[in-house]
Amino acid sequence: MRIGMVTSLPFPPREGMGFYIWNLSRYLTKQGHTVHIITRGGVKRMQHECVDGIHIWRPTFFPVYPMHAHLHGLFVDRLVRQLEHEIDIFHLHTPLVTNLKTKRPVLVTVHTPMKADTGSIPVTNMLELLIRMQAPVSYRVEQNVFSQAKTITAVAHSVADELAVYAIDPQSVQVLGNGVDTETFYPTPVKKTVYTPYFLTVGRLAPRKGLRDLLHCAAIAAKTFPNYRFLIAGEGPLRGEIERDIQRMNLSKQVKLLGHIEDRAHLIDLYRGAVAYVHTAHYEGLPTALIEAMACGRPVVTTAVSGALDVIAHGENGLLVPAHAPEAMAEAVVQIISQPSFATSLGKFAHKTIENRYSWHVISRNYVACYESLLPQAVSRREVPANA
Repeated sequence: MRIGMVTSLPFPPREGMGFYIWNLSRYLTKQGHTVHIITRGGVKRMQHECVDGIHIWRPTFFPVYPMHAHLHGLFVDRLVRQLEHEIDIFHLHTPLVTNLKTKRPVLVTVHTPMKADTGSIPVTNMLELLIRMQAPVSYRVEQNVFSQAKTITAVAHSVADELAVYAIDPQSVQVLGNGVDTETFYPTPVKKTVYTPYFLTVGRLAPRKGLRDLLHCAAIAAKTFPNYRFLIAGEGPLRGEIERDIQRMNLSKQVKLLGHIEDRAHLIDLYRGAVAYVHTAHYEGLPTALIEAMACGRPVVTTAVSGALDVIAHGENGLLVPAHAPEAMAEAVVQIISQPSFATSLGKFAHKTIENRYSWHVISRNYVACYESLLPQAVSRREVPANA
């Protein structure tokens, strides 16, 4: 098959949804399919390159908010007309991707519906106000995309349920989950010359990630276990505010901002070396970092929201706590520290969960079956070797 992935995110990826698209494309390519990723470029003319056998197209993009999605769509449509004869099916990834003018079948994967996403963000600063003001435009873009789709998939059951507000029957949505490259993310001991125990959080420093709750959790845990650290890997618009909160709360010894980790091997070592992974989001689809940490055999403490409820069985492969409850998060963190055998058991079963249900081997095969259901059999089997 020849698949055209369409996303509003820039490449190379720097966050969960981008890695989702990239890893799915890699595994489809390994199975003998041809993949074109249509992504976001800059103000210059369209650029094209081929990386690991995957075609990456970067149409012109002007950051004119809130009309950026519409403007980008004009350049995407021009490219789609050029590529349409080389594509069997288009696979769109929301949010903020526009509908296409094409005769080819369109499949849409919903990572986070905009109505649920923006609805979870309180208005406490200018950034959050701007996000809320842009929301009505984003809703219309999203509704148009859904109306074009022959099939809609979601990364979690909670995401499927949230599509009811768009007049979409959640039962009609195929939940295919998120995936992990289990050939790269797996448990192994990390050799350390100096060991400072730490908890790890990975993600964009942005609204709805609950990072202020993480700071309060760290402050509570530090009263009993002052030698434990909380490391936060990622960049985003709230970095300045978080840095000021760290200083104001006297947490400079307990909390460290690592910035974006470009080196994947270093990130994997951070996962493997952590006492546990902590996820404080107020809303999420099915976060990549959460399941990457589980794949590395780490116990996880996560808010009981969205996709985490699909993956975590409380007390078996992780711990669930209420959102907006740093005291409960701190209690779970202290339990992990105080009960090392229990923490080891959580990590062991976390790894098995990902290996059995959320590896890209499993997820990519599910997508291929979904593609094939939308195409004539002769087309769906084209270019796929007999032993794939």
